Amino acid sequence: MKSKAQLKFEESRKEYSDREIMIELLYSNWKIQEATEKTRSNTSSLVWYVVIVIILSIIFAIPTVVLSLA
Repeated sequence: MKSKAQLKFEESRKEYSDREIMIELLYSNWKIQEATEKTRSNTSSLVWYVVIVIILSIIFAIPTVVLSLA
């Protein structure tokens, strides 16, 4: 059983040629890939920020530990 939204979607595209359908699919896939790439890039940047903070925390903690042991 098809939903009203699906029926409306199919009705609005019933006159499309095969080429028009392929172009619409190509555009849709391109938009999805573009959004996925932005998400990947943002995630990669976030990971680098976290790693840098951890490394700096370790570097600045070492002198404190050494002084407390002396």
